[in-house]
Parts: sequence; C-alpha cells; structure tokens
Amino acid sequence: MPTPPATPHQPDPATHHHPTTPDPATHHHPTAPDLPRSSGPAAPDLPTPSRPTAPDLPGPSGPVDAPGPSDRPGVLRRCESALLRPPVTLLIHGEAGIGKTHLLAETEALARSMGYRVLHGQARDFGSGLAYASLADALGPLHADPAAREPLKELLDAIDQAALGLTGAAPAVRTANLLEGLPGRTFLAIDDLHLADADTLGVLSYLPRRVRGLAVVGTARRLPPMDADLVVRLSPLSFEEVTALVTGLLGRTPSEQILRRVHEESRGNPWFVREAVLTLVQGGAVQSAYPGPRRGAILSRLFQRDQGGRNLARVLAALRRTRPAGMADLDALAEVAGLDGADAERAFDGLVRDGLVMPTDQGSYEFAHPLVAEALYADLGPAERRRVHARIAELLHRQGLSGTRRVLEWAAHVAEGGTSAEALPAMLRAAELTRWTAPLSAGHWYGRAAELAPAEERGVLLARQALSYWKGSRPADALRAGRAALALLPQGRRHTRTAHTMVNAAHSMGQYEVAVSLAAEQLPFCDDPTALLAQQAVVSTQLGLDSTELAGRAWQALPGCPQEDLVIALSALAGDAIIKGRWEETERALDILLSASAALPPAGRLASLESAAHILASGGVRTRTLGLLSQAEQIYRGLGWNNIAGQHVRTMAVVRRLGGEWEHALRDIRSDALALSDAGLWENVALLRNIELDILLDQGRYDEAEPLLADPPPNCVLQLSLRAMFKARRALGLGDRATASRLLDEALASGPPDVVHRVLGFRVMMYESAGDVEAAQAAAITLAEAARSGTPRARMISELASAVVFKDVARAEAALESARADGLKFEEGRARLVLGVLGDGAQLVRAHGIFTDLGAAPWAQRTGRRLKQAGLAPTRAAALTPVERRVIELVAGGLSNPQIADELHYSRKTVEVYLSRVYAKTGLRSRVELALAYERGEV
Repeated sequence: MPTPPATPHQPDPATHHHPTTPDPATHHHPTAPDLPRSSGPAAPDLPTPSRPTAPDLPGPSGPVDAPGPSDRPGVLRRCESALLRPPVTLLIHGEAGIGKTHLLAETEALARSMGYRVLHGQARDFGSGLAYASLADALGPLHADPAAREPLKELLDAIDQAALGLTGAAPAVRTANLLEGLPGRTFLAIDDLHLADADTLGVLSYLPRRVRGLAVVGTARRLPPMDADLVVRLSPLSFEEVTALVTGLLGRTPSEQILRRVHEESRGNPWFVREAVLTLVQGGAVQSAYPGPRRGAILSRLFQRDQGGRNLARVLAALRRTRPAGMADLDALAEVAGLDGADAERAFDGLVRDGLVMPTDQGSYEFAHPLVAEALYADLGPAERRRVHARIAELLHRQGLSGTRRVLEWAAHVAEGGTSAEALPAMLRAAELTRWTAPLSAGHWYGRAAELAPAEERGVLLARQALSYWKGSRPADALRAGRAALALLPQGRRHTRTAHTMVNAAHSMGQYEVAVSLAAEQLPFCDDPTALLAQQAVVSTQLGLDSTELAGRAWQALPGCPQEDLVIALSALAGDAIIKGRWEETERALDILLSASAALPPAGRLASLESAAHILASGGVRTRTLGLLSQAEQIYRGLGWNNIAGQHVRTMAVVRRLGGEWEHALRDIRSDALALSDAGLWENVALLRNIELDILLDQGRYDEAEPLLADPPPNCVLQLSLRAMFKARRALGLGDRATASRLLDEALASGPPDVVHRVLGFRVMMYESAGDVEAAQAAAITLAEAARSGTPRARMISELASAVVFKDVARAEAALESARADGLKFEEGRARLVLGVLGDGAQLVRAHGIFTDLGAAPWAQRTGRRLKQAGLAPTRAAALTPVERRVIELVAGGLSNPQIADELHYSRKTVEVYLSRVYAKTGLRSRVELALAYERGEV
C-alpha cells in the first residue's frame, strides 16, 4: 500500500503524499535495475551489494557493552570481524568523555592495518543547519588522491551550487559514485554523529547499500536514526577499573579515600578521571561540587596562561562550532581574538605545547578532546560569545561567501552573534539555499527564522518549515510546524497547501482519524477542495468508512484543480480506487496524472512518477513500475532528496517481492523498517512488514512470522483485515485449519475488496488442498466475479484458482504467459505447478526449481510430492548457488566473461570456474544452450 509522496520541486511545493493502496500479494521480480534512494538500491549498471548478515554481528537490537578497558580487546575483535565483510555500519555510543573517540582511533588504526583507506570527519555543534558539512569534512583528504580529486571537486561544487538546481546528481549519488570509484576498501568515520546534520545522516544510511568495500563508522552520545551492523555501547568504569587507571597514571596507588572520591566525582568517566589525576599531580585537591570538578579540572590547566592564550583558545572554541581549526587561519584567528601576529603565534604554540590543541592527520589542528572546547565555550559570557561569533561572521563575509557551505557557516555565526535584524536575513538565505537539496537543514533554518520574523511573516516561514520536514520524512515535525502555520496563515493557496502537508503527515504516522479530521476541518478554508477531498476519501476508505461521496466530489472538481495540486489529488484518487478493487478507475487516475506531470516542474514530475510506480506495484504490475522508477531516477539524480515518507523503499520492496528477489527484499525491509520507525512513519512500517510477512509465510518461516503478527498493526480496517489474513496463512501452515477458517471469515467480513480478493484466493487453495472440490469451485466462482474489476494481481489470483479447481489448461497457460511477460517469478512457479498437476511433468520440474530458488519451502515440498507421484526427479539446477544463478543471468544477458568479471568484481579465472560448475550442474554444454535454457525458464 503506497503512502503519499510529496510534491517536491515547485515554488513552495505542496506536500504530496501517496494514497494508501493495498499491499501487494506474493509476487516476484528478477533483477530490477537498482535505483538510488535512501533505501539504497544501486545504479542500473551495478548490482546492488548485499549488506552482511553474519550471525556473529549484533545489530541495533543487540549492542556490545564495553564497560571498561578490559573489554577493549574483545570489542576490537568484533570490529575486526565486521570489517572483514563490508559493506558494514558500526556505531559507538556513550556519554561525553567515556572513550568513544579513543576507541574510534583504535578502530581506525585496525582498519588501516587491514588495508582500508581511512577518512575521518568531525560533526560540530552548529551542524544541524550545515547541510552535508560533516560529510564534506570527512571526504576532504581525498583532495590529495589524484583519482578522487575531480569527483570530489564535483561533489563539493554540487553541494555549493545546490540552490541553483543544476547539480546533475544529488550529493548522495555523487558521494556513492566517488567512493565506489576508489580502489580498495574505504573506512568512512565521523566523530560525534549526534551533532551531524540530518542530510549527512541520510547519505551515510544510503552509502553502505550502494558502495562495496565501505565501512561507515561513527561515534555519538545519542544513537542517530541509522541502521547498524554492530553497536558498541561504552559504559562508565567500575571502581576497580578507576583504581587501575589512576594507579597506571600516577605510578602508585593512592589512598582508598582519594580513589573513591575520584570515582564518585568522575562517575567512572575516563576523561574526568584523567583530569582529576592531573589536578592531583599539579598539587591541587580533588574538587567535590558538581559540575565544578568537571570544568575545573580542565580549566585549571587551560587558563594558567596569559590572556592572549585564553582569548585565542576561546576563538578556536567558537570557530570549532562550524569548522576545524588550522594554522592557515592563524592570521584570521588573531584578528578575531584581538592579537597581533606574533602574540597569536606564541599563544597557539603554547596551546600545542601543553597538549590542549593537537595536530590532525589532515594538517589542521583540533582540541585534544571535545570537552576542552565545550568548557572553553561555556566559560564565555553571553556578551563575549556574541562578540566572538559576530567577528567570525564578519571575517567570513569579508573573505567571500562563495557557495552554500560557506554561506551556511556564516549564517550559523550570524545567528549566534548578530542582532535580530542581521540574523533573520542570514537564516532566510541559508534556508533558501538548502530547500531543494537538503530539506532537513532547510527546516532547521526556517524554524529559526520564524522565531525572529514579524508576526505577518511567521506563518509563511512555518509553512515552508512544515514542507521541508515533510520532504525530509519527518512527519511529526511537519505536523507540528503545519499546525502553527495554519494558526497564522490567511485563507488562500499557502493555507491550502499547508493543509495538504498536514493530512499527509498524519496519514503517514498512522493517525488516520486525525488525517480525516484535519481534511474535514480545513475544507471550508481552502481555495480549491479537490486534493483535500481526495485525501479524505482514501484515508476514510482505509478506515472502512463509505467514501463514495468524497471521491465523487473530488472527481467532479478535478477539471478545475490547480496544476500544483494534481499529484496529491490524483494519487489519492488512484489509491482510493485500488483499495476498492476498481482497477479501471485506478488506471484512469494514473493516466491523467502521468499526462499532467509532463508540464510540472522537476519535483512535481518526480512525485508523479514515484506515486504512479507505488500504486502500480501495489496492483502487482512490475514492468511498468520499473519503467517509471527509471524515469524518476533521472530526475532524482538532480535533486538531493526523495523517498518522502518512506514511499520509495516500500515500492522497491514490492518490486523485489514481485521479481523474486526475496532475500534482498527481506534484508532491505528489516533495515528500512528501523529507519522508518525512528522517523515515526508507522503507515509504511506496517506496509513493509506486510511484505515481509508475505515472503516469510510463502517460505514456511512461521517462527519468524510469529513476532511480526503479534505486533499490532495501525488501527484501520485495511491493516487489520490484512493482518487477519496473514494470521490465517500461518495457522494453516501449522495445520490449524479451524483457526485459519475463523480468521479468514474475519478478514472477509471487514476487509475492503482488494483484501477480499486475496482472502478468497487463499480460501480456494485451502479447500483444494483438503480435497473439498465443491467448496473450492464455489469459492473460485465468487472470486472470479469479485476480481473481474480488480487489480492485475487479483485477476492473476483468480485465474490460477479457477485453472486448478476447474482443470483449465488454457487459463493456466494464459496465467503463465502473463507472469513471464511481467517477470513475476512466484506466479510463474504457481502457474507451472498448476500445469504440472494437469499433466505436464516438465512444468513440475521447472516449478520445483523456481520455488527452490525462492526459498519457498512449502511450495517446493508440494511440488516435490507431485514430482514423486509422476516418477520424476527435481531438476539438478535447483542446487545452483546464488552466485551461479547470477552468472547464468549475465550470460543470458549477452555479457562476455571479462564483462561478467567486471560486473561481479571477480577475476576472469573465477568466472570460468563458476561457469564450469554451472555446466556440470545443469548438464548444458555451451553459453548458447545456457542462454536458451534461461530464456525458457529451465534454469
């Protein structure tokens, strides 16, 4: 079921959210061209790399606790194990000073010893509004690599020119292409991810699915909304570990009273333990009043120096909020600190000599620990802090605001040091620069600007903030900003478009009643009712309410609908029709949508294509979906965002389900569901879980399905009826026919037509397998009548059901032809099974091979029994490994051995070995025979 997409690139584009359509049935799709999204598919010319799922690598649900130094070797061994199988994501988290940065440095050293190229970046305190700042910081050292210099320049230029919409490829795509083009493996680390801008986090989530040989590693005080293969949680030191650390630092063991005081005041934090010990060494007493010991231990050393050193250190601490410090900036730093060149150089040398500022591998300098900078910054009074930021802003402006990154840095300092009259234009400039390619950064700046803007302008800024958060898939933030905006906005276009955003946001969060209520409340105030009526209709249908009048009014109003509202209105109407089982009406809405989209700006066209793809996939249509996604990709490459509300990742999961890439689909679903859950996108979380259940149940993995079924779905009739159907399938798989029959009755009683079609199809199969021919035929007749106007998926279910119960070879052959034409592997297997049952033994062999490849154990077992009865043996090709099957696909695609080697990143000799194994297993003797057998579906 699609969730609403947004209408991206238009002047203040309206939100656009894909109407919810029913979850697709079991389908299959061979190898879809991977399209870049936050879900991570790869470019069409590259196979999507698999994320490692090694059982010894705990995911976010199973972090590795590392309470103290004694655990460090074990943690490093786990990190080494993970790094052996990239792509991989590692996260290290814990409180400030707990040792995250130290462990990261050890992991970086380990990665270097394993042959990784190590890139290290630092997220900064004002980073939430600095789009892609952390990413650019980490990639900076690649300037020294001749092979990477030009792609890196293009990436940074793309970020700097983001506001112009002329980038040619989104930052995420450019970054993936850059890293994928580097030889060997890359370790991309960012310290303090909790400070990173949300757009950088989006890129980091995307990269591991697109770039082979990549390790993404980060430290954070709070875990960011990213999926991880290994999470290390650092805990405070125990008293015994504090004793060991103090003894090691002092060379002797002090009294237990001192040790207990250090342990208590440091709270087991290694950094503060060391600071306390240094204070002891200098002859001071351990302080006791919190937070005095923490700041005091640091500042007692830091400020035992002249005023010039202190001033320079404070400027460094303020500048660090947006960028690393460096010797190249010393003259500028001196100017801001009010020092002459000689005094500044002496002060800087003193900071380095005392170990408070240290050189980095990139030739710049950083504080020895972030807490040093935090203590310095906190020591600045409010007036002095504003003065320092204002001077930095002046300096940046004088140096020239060339490009988005420099403007954002300047705006961050103006926001902290300028007057309201100075800060507001800077914030608005930052927001406008990022609104198209970094929507979450734009949302940050619009929100800050709204705080300073006059009352008459505040509503507009809040509306833009709501739209930015919606484009960035943050529905709760979008809903909050939208409510505030509607309270201030007069009636008119902006008011109406903001209402669209709010309905979409509530819908995507699974707050169906809120969405319906919002639409009804705002209808009297909108300048055109079409889109709101359509939105209200589709959500009402999900709730099981009669939306006939609402949908009819929306269709009647469609001729006068403003062009910028068409994507929302038509997507919602198509979604409403598909749930109601009216495919002709669905296609009518999609045809109008795609025709109208040609005149829309790029963002509107992107939303149209993705909306249509979402709905077509939900109807069980694969080839057209892939065509639309391919068109959408060309537009996406020029923007910095997509996948609004998780719509794209759900569409790709459906396409992979349809095409038979079941393990790939499961892997991505489990990863994407975590990200969508963190964002509060419960509607699409549930839809992803439905696809996962569909696959698991057809694979007979009933134990894995059980916890998913126990988790309650969003509270709407559509989701509840789907859940009842899935529970019935599991019950039947476990042999409990009575429970299965009761649950099917529940789903039939409450479900909308598209769910009813699926339930009836399953009921036919249940009766047929029990030998109740009369009941099976009656159910098949009911299904045929009901599915006549339904989706292609519903009609396929009906054709297969009628073919088997009425022994209709022609219907089975027609179903097989349709399945093969659209690449629906599971349906192809089912059609071949029906034909085999009706007497064609060769079809049984092929069906068994398909079900075995899919991991559909119950279906393979059923086919195996039929093969045994017919005196046939399963095809030897069923023993093919995934790599061998991929080699066959590439041979059938006409690739030579060297081309296959390049595609799979293997040597030519390895490809030859795999081909030899394929020939041995299949009994085929040449590439031509192999290609023909693949085309006929025999391997």
